Amino acid sequence: MLVYESADQLLAEPDARRFLHVVILNAIRDKATQLEVRFGDAGGLLYYRVEGRDWELAPPSDDVYPLLKDTVRDAAQLVSPERPELTVIAGVPGARYEPLEAGWLTYQLGGRWIDLAVRIDPREPFGYIRFDIDDAEDFVEAAGEALADYATRLATEEDEE
Repeated sequence: MLVYESADQLLAEPDARRFLHVVILNAIRDKATQLEVRFGDAGGLLYYRVEGRDWELAPPSDDVYPLLKDTVRDAAQLVSPERPELTVIAGVPGARYEPLEAGWLTYQLGGRWIDLAVRIDPREPFGYIRFDIDDAEDFVEAAGEALADYATRLATEEDEE
């Protein structure tokens, strides 16, 4: 479960967990129906889908990127299926089948909860994390307010330094 209580609480979170909060809040505010982090050799790519169109966003930083799968695993309720005995006939030599980890992440915002369906492709260094967001209309305003408070708090913190 991820819980947003205040901008101060968000600033106290570890970087990967804070990144996860911010991208989920942005996706909800923008009425996205899907959020995805894709992993590759050169780092991560972040996308979300709004009104049937995919939008590429700023990628996770190099220090956050390798921690995201484990951060989602810690926050979500996942089912990790056993890998079946399977021979890969075509494809890369030595390839093996990796079933998706699937479940949900409960996000608490303003005393209300929203469940996001989660799928993790565990292949390293590739794979992805996908969140499906349904019925988030009631959370749009609260997500916008949370992000505005966080931005204000970040600006205040930078001015103090």
